[in-house]
Amino acid sequence: MGILEIENLTVRFGDFLAVKDFSLKVRRGEILGLLGPNGAGKTTTIRAIFGMVSYEGKIRINAGSIGWMPQNSPLYLNLTVEENMRFFTSLHGIRNAEQRIEELLRLVNLYDFRKRLVRNLSGGMKQRAMLACAMIHDPDLLILDEPTAGVDPPLRKTFWEHFEELNAEGKTILVTTHYMDEAENCDRIVLMRNGTKIAEGSPEDVKRWALGGEIVRIRVDDRQRAFRLLSSADYEVVVDDWVAVKTAMASPEVPRIVDLLKAGGVEVKEVETVKATLEEAFLRLVEG
Repeated sequence: MGILEIENLTVRFGDFLAVKDFSLKVRRGEILGLLGPNGAGKTTTIRAIFGMVSYEGKIRINAGSIGWMPQNSPLYLNLTVEENMRFFTSLHGIRNAEQRIEELLRLVNLYDFRKRLVRNLSGGMKQRAMLACAMIHDPDLLILDEPTAGVDPPLRKTFWEHFEELNAEGKTILVTTHYMDEAENCDRIVLMRNGTKIAEGSPEDVKRWALGGEIVRIRVDDRQRAFRLLSSADYEVVVDDWVAVKTAMASPEVPRIVDLLKAGGVEVKEVETVKATLEEAFLRLVEG
């Protein structure tokens, strides 16, 4: 049983279908990335999880507690960081609140700014304060909607270090992001387009699927002989300066290809594997 299960979710705004027959199972203990361009339905799906929009379908939550970091800040601008956190501890009835507040302030590197009004924080500091408030009750499942939007690269790296530490402690994380380098950190990714799921799997699986496999490029002494040998063995081959062979997965095929060429009298000088980047995969799949 997943910690979060969505079955055939459909969300309508008048005649517009924002999410169409979308299903998802979040496994306990994983980091799952929900990817897609603007308008793909990611945030609407998350709002449905929290009952903020009407929907058709089923949503089951099997977590003791959930933390949510939405795109729009829930923080009170005229309160300090510390006062906001104290308010959230009171909502959750947290014992030892001051100890928990200090712990999280240090975790998100805001301890020295705890007395600063939220309205006077930089964008990155506000994001860190939001993360601290979402984590205040030590949730089993943490749902993060574009948590690093507008955050500079060093701070994005710090955020993901926090997420990975939390995951190592057993927390399950569902995160939406536009950043493909961040999506590489996920155990599994789900790609949405126009309210529907178009791909699901590990980052490596999705990259292979988008490219139709992996490409092995080989530099040889006799390209035409190599082409004939590989073609006769039913490989899909293209010849330019190198010999390029498409495979479902390169690692098990490379030794076979090299042995085949050597047995046929072709000298293999260099071999490399070409994989799609996640950004290339994203663009291929989103653009259809």
